[in-house]
Amino acid sequence: MELLEAVDAASARGVPLALVIPLPAADTPIALGAASLVAQIVRTGGLDVTATVVSKRLSQRAAYDQLYIDSQRLADFIPRARLTADGRVEVIGGPVRDRAGRLVLTSDMDRVSSRGALVIDGTAADVGDLEPRLRQCRDLVYITDTPFDSNLDAIREAGGVVWAFDPPSFRDLAAPFNPSEGTGEFAASSELLHATAMTVRVVRAPEASTSLDQALNGTWKALGRLAAATGGSENLAMTHAVRWAWGVLSTFSLSVTTPASYDACVRRGPFSILLGDATSHARAVSCQSAGPAREAWAVVADGFADVYEAARERPKFTLVQDWVREEARQRGTGMVVTRNQSAVSALTADLDESPMVPHGWAERIRVVSVRDLACGRVSSLPVSSMLITGPLPRAYASLLAAPAATRLLVTAAGEWEAGRAARQATTTFLALSELRAKTAAESTARLGAHPIVVHPADPNVVVRLDASIVKAADVARDVNDSPWEPFGLDVLKVLARTGAVSSDAVETPPPARGSNGDSSVRIDAITVEFADGRAMLMDPNDVVYRRRQNNTRQVAAKSLQAGDVVALVDAAARRNLFDSIIDVLSELPTYAPLAALIAFWHERVARVSDSSWTYGEILAAMRRNADPTTITSEQTIGTWVRRNSEGPEDAADVRRFAEAVRDTELLRRADSVGKALCTSRTIHRTVGRWLSGQITGARVDDHDALIDPALGIHVADLLEAVTLHRVTAVQAKPARVPASAIGVLIEQSAIPGLTAPQSARGNRALT
Repeated sequence: MELLEAVDAASARGVPLALVIPLPAADTPIALGAASLVAQIVRTGGLDVTATVVSKRLSQRAAYDQLYIDSQRLADFIPRARLTADGRVEVIGGPVRDRAGRLVLTSDMDRVSSRGALVIDGTAADVGDLEPRLRQCRDLVYITDTPFDSNLDAIREAGGVVWAFDPPSFRDLAAPFNPSEGTGEFAASSELLHATAMTVRVVRAPEASTSLDQALNGTWKALGRLAAATGGSENLAMTHAVRWAWGVLSTFSLSVTTPASYDACVRRGPFSILLGDATSHARAVSCQSAGPAREAWAVVADGFADVYEAARERPKFTLVQDWVREEARQRGTGMVVTRNQSAVSALTADLDESPMVPHGWAERIRVVSVRDLACGRVSSLPVSSMLITGPLPRAYASLLAAPAATRLLVTAAGEWEAGRAARQATTTFLALSELRAKTAAESTARLGAHPIVVHPADPNVVVRLDASIVKAADVARDVNDSPWEPFGLDVLKVLARTGAVSSDAVETPPPARGSNGDSSVRIDAITVEFADGRAMLMDPNDVVYRRRQNNTRQVAAKSLQAGDVVALVDAAARRNLFDSIIDVLSELPTYAPLAALIAFWHERVARVSDSSWTYGEILAAMRRNADPTTITSEQTIGTWVRRNSEGPEDAADVRRFAEAVRDTELLRRADSVGKALCTSRTIHRTVGRWLSGQITGARVDDHDALIDPALGIHVADLLEAVTLHRVTAVQAKPARVPASAIGVLIEQSAIPGLTAPQSARGNRALT
């Protein structure tokens, strides 16, 4: 088939290859990694072959274990392996016929050696700079889903080739796979390919002008002026603040519920992003700034205040509600795609509570986050109809041009936002078409591949303003108005130079942290130094995962001492270890509901605090149940409410609790919630044993390291992003530091430049 022919030709010529495949949930990276192993076996006649796949998606690891050649499982002969923090290759599981070959799967490209073929999955992910890898490895395949990926230029500059697919080209791949003829589907279903090729794209907005549309437009322009006022600044705190403001606007744009409903679903923590705090954070940055930046930040703060007030009217919710009602009536399969898990929870609750939405709507229509869809965490694709709740960050552009549905609807707050969404879809479609044309004209000749057929097509994006239908090109737009960002410069490159994120999809924590209305650009922090020469600035009461002697548990950072070992996730202390594990495990369709069910349990049980029920009354009711609980202390229920424990040891206690407090919603999902809590507890215990063994150096056998025998998921798969760091010193005297520097590993030599004397509190301006 076309894809494999291109990969084989590039490998034979030692030419780096970039594949642009705008499909969610495709298992292309692992399929190409396995294909590389087979090609090496054929070429060398031995099984001592190696390929490396760099991917953050756990589904890729599970998929490899399911690959067979005839009746022989490939992993039995060439097991998969991981790379430890020091670059060692560690086999996962117990291969039956190990012949020293390895398929290495890792999420950290910095750990990769230059041995063997290298496949890098850039789908919905920021893999960083490819140039060092291109100098070391010519047998390299880079996979992305967006035509705007900056690494495509790096591939070209290194003498490589870009091979792209556009939606019309998927028609040729949608036939059943025929290996003898080299045609048909590969790593994606025929149904998905066919639906993507035939998608009808519609943008819908209210015909009358809305205050939200006007406020979003005004704030968009304010962010553009802000970038001009702060452009080129190498100040970490300032660039972080600009990135945060950009992310907040994206959240407002993709939100359908009221900001208060969204904030109610955000899990509280020092790095939580609350829409209700956006105005005060922006004003705090304005007060700490000087010159033109001060005024620009004040205008952004006013813009956030206007958007927050206008969003309370929920102009998009009616559009979503109408769509859900119509899709439920047609009894098709549907999907609503929104910003993140907080937005998913808020929108699901609003739809459940609306009398205009039919009962049982959730049986056919799912609400998912845009990242989960782009990263392949959503199963049963394609769907008959998909709704996206607003314009998307550029990193997810392919979902607009090539959605996993035959019909796509994007909702907008008004004509301005509708024009922006329509231009996003049109721009992405045309960019893919242009790359496809270059593939046919240039790449086939470079690789000596068979000619390919290009199917010219019009993106045909329709904009509906209530009953009025207009072409996307006819919607009003500002001069030189980009549909992706309001900046006149590439802010992402500025952020990359300062060590910040270089993807516009990542949600950046606020530039200030505080409580009781206190917003400050700088906060008090202690300095924790590690044996590897790096250090971390921490809020004294931030919680970290610590091992001291034989005791491993979560503690406040202020309790750390020399000799302790700290576990960090993604080289940072900004995420709870087990929350991260649940997030990673939830990438697999089998475990996809896990995080949502656990969050649902905590949300329902927390309502007891606002009710008239006492813990004693709840316990008494549970003990009077026809199937009574074995709990004897009312304080056990208190630990559930306060989240001091994961939940009931006995899964049936979820049902008993729901019956006791008369919670019909929890009762309806009691069995699923109980199973999810049991699974979570198993993960905690298994991971705890594994992590303790890693810290102490004790050997952990394969049985202890296995999370799911059926899927072959090991603890090592879930904890690859976890690194262990031994504390050598703690500077307990607090220093004033930028909040953006908290919880991130940095070189010890950089600490003095970030700290400020206590007397400087509130007096230092951002420039």
